[in-house]
This record gives sequence, C-alpha cells and structure tokens, in this order.
Amino acid sequence: MEIVRVREKIYLNFIAPSVALGNFDGVHLGHQEILRRTVETAHRKGRDAVVYTFDPHPRLVLNKVPEIPRITTPRERVRILESLGIDVLVLAEFTTEFAAQSPEEFVENVLVEELGTRNLFIGENYRFGKGRAGTSHTLRKMAYELGFIVHVVPPVRYGGIVVSSSRIREHLARGEIAEANYLLGREFTIEGRVIHGHHRGKGLGFPTANIKPEVKLHPPEGVYAVYCLTGEDIHPAVMNIGYNPTFKDRQVSYEVHILDFERDLYGEFITAYMVERLRPEMTFSSAEDLRAQIGRDTERTRQVLAQKPKMT
Repeated sequence: MEIVRVREKIYLNFIAPSVALGNFDGVHLGHQEILRRTVETAHRKGRDAVVYTFDPHPRLVLNKVPEIPRITTPRERVRILESLGIDVLVLAEFTTEFAAQSPEEFVENVLVEELGTRNLFIGENYRFGKGRAGTSHTLRKMAYELGFIVHVVPPVRYGGIVVSSSRIREHLARGEIAEANYLLGREFTIEGRVIHGHHRGKGLGFPTANIKPEVKLHPPEGVYAVYCLTGEDIHPAVMNIGYNPTFKDRQVSYEVHILDFERDLYGEFITAYMVERLRPEMTFSSAEDLRAQIGRDTERTRQVLAQKPKMT
C-alpha cells in the first residue's frame, strides 16, 4: 500500500479511483463495510482503492483539544487498511486554512481536481467543509454535476447496536474488552518494545516482558487474558496494566507473562491481543499472596483462551 502525505496539493495521477472519505479511527466493523465496498468497486474495474483522511485529526485543530484517545496507532491503522485491500492511503494535513474551504471548494479542489474520483464512499453521517456544512445531500448534488457517483453506506449494527468509535471507546474505558472486540471485528491491541522493568516477576516465578506502549487509548488498570505476538509466533499470556500497588510503584506499567515461554525478549517489538479482563488491580499483604493470585490468574487465562480462539 502506498502512503501519501499531503501538505498542499496531491501531485499524483489517479485514474478514476474509488475513494473512501473519513477518519477511520479504529477501522471497526462499520468502517470495514465502507472500505470493503470501496475495494470491491475499484478492483472490479482494475482501479485504485484510495482512503482519504486527515492528519492531525480535525478535532485537534478545530476544537483545540490536547489529545484524542485513539483506538489505533498510525502503525496499526496502516497495517489494517493494507490487509483490507486499500491501495493508497492519503494523509492530508488538516489546518485552519484547509478547514476554511466551503464544502463545494473541497469537492471541486480535492475530490475532482486532485483525486479524479469516480466512486466516493462515505458513512451516513459524514460531514465536511467549513462549519461541517457539507452532507451526503451536498455530495450527491455535486456528483451529478461533476460526473462522479456517491455511495452512502448505512451504519453497521451488532446485536441491534450501531457500531461506532465512541461506543468502542466507552467499552474500553470500562474494561469491557470482549464487547469492544465484537465491534472492532478483531482484538484490541497494545503493542510496544520490551524494556527492562523491576524484574519482580521472575523472582515470583512468573517472568514478565515489560512493554513501553505506543500512544493510544488504553483500558483501565487490571489483569487481562491476551494473546501475545512475538516475531511470527502467537502465545497465550496474562497482561497486567497498573501501578503494582503491592510495591507502591508510581508509574503505570504494562507487563506480559507469556505462558510456557522462556526466551529473552528485551528490545523486541511485541503485540498483545486483548481478549478479556480477568479482574481489577489489587493490593496484596505479601509477595506470597501476590504469587498465589498470579497463579490463579494464569489458570483462568488458560481457561478463557481455550474457549476464545484468536479472532484474526
């Protein structure tokens, strides 16, 4: 997949591509339906399937919020989009000047002149242009005049609930990993490089890999059953997110105990695919009590993962 970063104007010669327009944070089941239709339509005609999105997120610029809790890191989003068959990812720099374009200017300047869009795919509630004044009605009217086709994809429902990034964030914030995973269509992940920690796990008989995670939304403190990717191998594992109150740590840590695994992972990049929250973080009166609980967590993890094969 080709990644194009755009500051002012796209200087690529697209030939009648199919374009998916949106933020696509999380690339959840609703997003995947938009992307599936985009890829199917483009490849049927031997054309490119293009995702056009913004960096930074428009809300960071317009609302001046310090950060938006992302469901996926940029690295994850690229990997998922590529796996879905997207040919080109356009990351357009979002500025106050860009935001000042009227909906009509955006359609004419970007969708028609720069991209040469033949088929455009959007979600039902997509808004664009100055003051978010542009709607699907705006696009359909202009598409008829400018010679492209607009496909408005209705929301995807799971168990009667509309799949959305905001709902997934709510589930993750409550530690409802299974519910979030259903809406994502895959396991929520935490990934990062293995760093040196306090080496307490090894002394307790449960050596851990301490991860320095990439910046994104993380679920609350607690113990989780996960699958862990090391290199090309998947292993069952227990993950603890928290401050280790038994030892009065002041900084949150991300520790993974990989079951039946002994290799040194320092410096390696690993991914934890989260399956279920086992319990909240707890304080123990002694290291022996902590060791006993970790043993119970390990056995519970084996049971959970035996019943829940990896989704993707």
